[in-house]
Amino acid sequence: VFKKTYEAIQAIKELDTALTDLKMTTQISDRQLEKIYQSANDTARQMGVTTKEIIQQTAAWSRLGISTSEAAAKLAEYSSMFAAISPGMSLDTATKGLSSVMNAFKIGLKDTDAVVDGIISKINVIGSTQTISNSDIVDFLTRSSAAMAAANNTLDDTIALGAAMVGITGDAAEASQILNSVSTRLNGYDGDTGEFIGGIDQLSGKISNLTKTASTPDGISLFSDETNTQCKSTRQLLQEIYDQLGDREQIQLLETLTGGQDSQAIGAILGNFDTVTSSMQSMANSAGNAGAEMAVAMDSIEFKMNKIKETGTGIAQNLFGREEIKFVLDVIGSLGDGLDW
Repeated sequence: VFKKTYEAIQAIKELDTALTDLKMTTQISDRQLEKIYQSANDTARQMGVTTKEIIQQTAAWSRLGISTSEAAAKLAEYSSMFAAISPGMSLDTATKGLSSVMNAFKIGLKDTDAVVDGIISKINVIGSTQTISNSDIVDFLTRSSAAMAAANNTLDDTIALGAAMVGITGDAAEASQILNSVSTRLNGYDGDTGEFIGGIDQLSGKISNLTKTASTPDGISLFSDETNTQCKSTRQLLQEIYDQLGDREQIQLLETLTGGQDSQAIGAILGNFDTVTSSMQSMANSAGNAGAEMAVAMDSIEFKMNKIKETGTGIAQNLFGREEIKFVLDVIGSLGDGLDW
C-alpha cells in the first residue's frame, strides 16, 4: 500500500512539474491550468500516450506561438494522434512537423480542427500507400515547406513532389535541397546563393523558346495570369512540361531550369510523373483517413494497456490533489525548520 501510494504521489509530482512548465510558457489562469490538468488524462487514454506527455506537448505548442491554451491542448491531442499512426515518429517530431506545415501553408492557424484532414490525413494516405513513410514526408516538409509555399505550391503539391523525389533519391534531405533549388530558380532566384538572377521575364523568355511546339506555339509560360505577375506552382509547371513536351525538349528545359544541376533527378520525376498525379488524387480523397487509422491503432493491445495505466494516473489525480500535497509538504517543511532552529 505504501509503495503504491508513493508511486501515485510521484506521478502527481511529475504532472505538477509539467504544469509548471506550461504555466511559464503561457498567460494562463489557475482555473484554465486545472482544466488542462484534468482533461489531459482523458486525452492520454484516447491517444495512447501518457498524461505527462499531453501536458508537455501543450506547453510545446504554446512555445511555438499558439496563443490560447485551448488551441494548444487541442493541437497536443492531434500531434499525439499523428505520432500514434506514424510508426517510428516521436511526439516532438510530430509537433515540429505539424507546426512547420501549419505556418508555411496557413492551415489550422484559426481552426485547429482543420489540422486533422488538412494535414495529417494527407500525409498518412501517401505514407500508407507509397514507398515512403510518414516520418520521411515530415522530414521533407520540415525542410521544404517554407520554400515550396513561397513558390506558390500547395501542401498537396509539395507532398506529391516530395514523395516522388524521395522515392528516387531515398533521402529526404537531398530531395528537399533539389526541389527547393528548382522552386526558387523558377521564381527568379538562384537556389544556392539566394540572389536574384536577372529578372523573371528573361528566365520566362528562355523557357518560352525551349517549349514552343505545335501544340504550344507561344511556349510554356512561368505565369498563371495574363499580367505575368503570378507564377505557376512548381508542380503545375512540371505537369505542363510532362504533358506537352517530348523527351528531348524536357531535357533541354530542365537544364535551363536547374542551371545544369540536379536535372537528372527532376527528369526522373517527369519519367514517373504518374506517381505525382496519383498522389494528388489520393490526397483529394483523403478526408477521414487519419481518423480511420487511429481507430485501428486504438484497438491494439498496446493502446488498451496504456489506457489501463493512464486510468491509474487519473485515479491518483483524484485521490491526491496537487494543492493538498503542497500543503502537506509546506507543513513538513515548517516542522523541519522548527527542528533545525
